[in-house]
Amino acid sequence: MKTFLGLSLCLVLSGTLALFGDLIYLKNGNVLVVDKSWEEGEDVKYQDASGIQKIPRADVKRIQKQKPTPADPSRDQPVRVEVIRGAPTVTSTKAKNTSPTSTASIRENARSSRFKDSPGYEEALRLQRANGKPIALYFYADWCGYCARLERNVLSQPEVKQYLESILYASVNPEHGKAEEALFRSFNGRGYPTLLILEKDQPPRDIPTYVSPATFLHSCKAAAQRGSQ
Repeated sequence: MKTFLGLSLCLVLSGTLALFGDLIYLKNGNVLVVDKSWEEGEDVKYQDASGIQKIPRADVKRIQKQKPTPADPSRDQPVRVEVIRGAPTVTSTKAKNTSPTSTASIRENARSSRFKDSPGYEEALRLQRANGKPIALYFYADWCGYCARLERNVLSQPEVKQYLESILYASVNPEHGKAEEALFRSFNGRGYPTLLILEKDQPPRDIPTYVSPATFLHSCKAAAQRGSQ
């Protein structure tokens, strides 16, 4: 444990962790590495893999804000260190040669080309009332590394794209405007990515996103089938 903590402290001081998001320094000596953080009232809120979390502002020593991560969160990052509640892990990954332009194209291609943001969702709703097809509603953020991974590894895969194009696939960025933010809140959105299957007159069904393309497809089809019963 001392070796890991020493390594994490060294990397923090050298700036290596700046590639991964904001750093929240706690008064107990721990450091949280998160995608995004902000202050809200008496709390500090942050976005991580499980959604939006919060900790008392009184427990925070300082926050080191970072620029948003590149679209591909693993690009040119041979070693990643995360210190979450004092339990650091070290993971080695291979550097990737994907250019920012090609990565951005992959991400854009993984999103809906027809039903975008709040107007696109409203159009999908109108079509659903006419043809009864399910809606796949995807909430994302450009800075979200987990969204980039989902888009690159799952949503851009041919079999997934074929299925999404066979139903009504809408992608919404809540940071694009007040209407998009309100839409996200209306579904009790907690974090990114969020993907829901909406059947007519049925409650939304949350689809797991940190899975393989095959598992993702199975979950979508199972949710749509339950809604049509």
